[in-house]
Amino acid sequence: MQEQNDEIKRANNIIWNASSDYSFNSKIKAYDKNGKADLYLNYIIGAVHKYYDYSLLEGFFNYLKKDTNCELLKELTWIALENCTYKKAKNERLVLENLRRDYSKKFLDGCNPDLSFDIIDQIKIAHFERALGEKPNTTNLALTILNDLEFDEHMNTKQIISRMKEIIKVYFQYGPRFLSKNILPTSHKDRSIFQVKVKGANSRHNSFFKRPKNELRRAFSWLKSVDQINKYDRKFMQGYYGVSILQEPRIKALEKILCVGNHKNCHVYFTRGDFDVHIKSNISTVKHRGDVLKQREKNNIHYNENFARNNNNILKLTNKIKNVMLINRESSCRAERGKLIVGKIWRSLYLYDNKIFIKNLKNDIRDLTVDIMLDASLSQKNRQEIIATEGYIIAESLTRCQIPVKVYSFCSFHDYTIINLFRDYDEVDKNNRIFNYTASGCNRDGLAIRTALHMMKKLNCRHKMLIVLSDGKPNDMQCIPASGTNPVEYSYSDDMGVNDTALEVRKGLQQNGVYVLGVFTGRNEDLPAAKKIYGRNLVYIKSPKRFADIVGIVLQNKLNNMYE
Repeated sequence: MQEQNDEIKRANNIIWNASSDYSFNSKIKAYDKNGKADLYLNYIIGAVHKYYDYSLLEGFFNYLKKDTNCELLKELTWIALENCTYKKAKNERLVLENLRRDYSKKFLDGCNPDLSFDIIDQIKIAHFERALGEKPNTTNLALTILNDLEFDEHMNTKQIISRMKEIIKVYFQYGPRFLSKNILPTSHKDRSIFQVKVKGANSRHNSFFKRPKNELRRAFSWLKSVDQINKYDRKFMQGYYGVSILQEPRIKALEKILCVGNHKNCHVYFTRGDFDVHIKSNISTVKHRGDVLKQREKNNIHYNENFARNNNNILKLTNKIKNVMLINRESSCRAERGKLIVGKIWRSLYLYDNKIFIKNLKNDIRDLTVDIMLDASLSQKNRQEIIATEGYIIAESLTRCQIPVKVYSFCSFHDYTIINLFRDYDEVDKNNRIFNYTASGCNRDGLAIRTALHMMKKLNCRHKMLIVLSDGKPNDMQCIPASGTNPVEYSYSDDMGVNDTALEVRKGLQQNGVYVLGVFTGRNEDLPAAKKIYGRNLVYIKSPKRFADIVGIVLQNKLNNMYE
């Protein structure tokens, strides 16, 4: 706490020194990833107060709050302010040029241009590259907007605000939602506006007001060309997550069903994690493929290091499932077809209960299928080996009981929820592929569960179960869009993400007849959210030694309930 207070004081001192006003109490301060006050950015904050009318700027920022893209627009404004403020201040403070270069290098070292689809990230990266005298390698639109943001140092506050309003009107008033979200596969939810802004010393300025109309039209067409963006994204997905196992028409048909409501503007991508050697790879995709191979090796090593315990868990769980199936195979249950129970006819007449027949469950073992879905978001990074092992134990136990099993993982990247299939129902010898499990990206649990339930909908079996291994913490950069009942968009996280996921879980049994069972794989502080999502159908395993016992008991109860 003392260290934090010291950094706050240091930030204030830098701002006061730059503003020459010790009464200035800035609401905005800049810190690096280690919580240290940033010298260059805090100086810019103070210098903006010194050279411009800060009260007018605060009024402009309040004006931006009315827009759903307000955070993006604030970042754009600070890029412009940093540029003209630096030009004003560099002659007074000669050290500022070196500070700016150092900060630019630090920023670029901490990001990956190959993973930056978000327009604001493209602009920022190009901005820092120019600050180092480098030629930016980005889209024409990002460069066009950046050129317009590189304001002249002789502009006053009113002129800056007026220019920003014109830029916003042209480029962002009708911009699609993907422009307002961050898709980097690490959490940037808490980033400040100063952790994302800068400009180039050797910049070129094209007059915004003199730009030809046809050039503006080209910018608009880029913004509106969603199909073009989707094709680019899918090409990236092929290189990063593996080739798609579904054709484009089939995917579009699925998206019309799945990507609606809270998941409007989202997409789904299905893969087996197999890479096409003919697809051109960049540095990030090559690195990711290497990470997948390394993680597979780690998953296998972790399993083999605990082989005796894991094998014992498989034997225990297998026996528990077999006992349930044996009891039910030798018994009968009420059903909607079979031999009529005369004494139960009244239930159909008065209780609308159509289960007035008796059905013999002998040889009914294959009337059950189980899907196992593994949360593969980056929040699971420190538990990858454990989750792979748990998924394998459940799948192997069910396989030994001759129960059809399908195993896949899910994560989200950019607008996409990626479903990575490890083994299908008839691939009884492919459980080892579960060790390909690797964590990356975010997680849109609601869409993933909706997709899983849809895939199970057409299964020709009477009983279905979906087992989800997750930390119960939905978190996606794609917002829940505004609608008639929801006038503003919401971040897909915290209560909104939990509520959406819980709703999809409830639909599982009510609309699709699928029992959804959650196996908690997160931190203790996230347990309440997981309980809200899965209710009584949540398994919490504190010790790996008791994995089979706890999962076995829950599976026994669920299987017995199915066959009542």
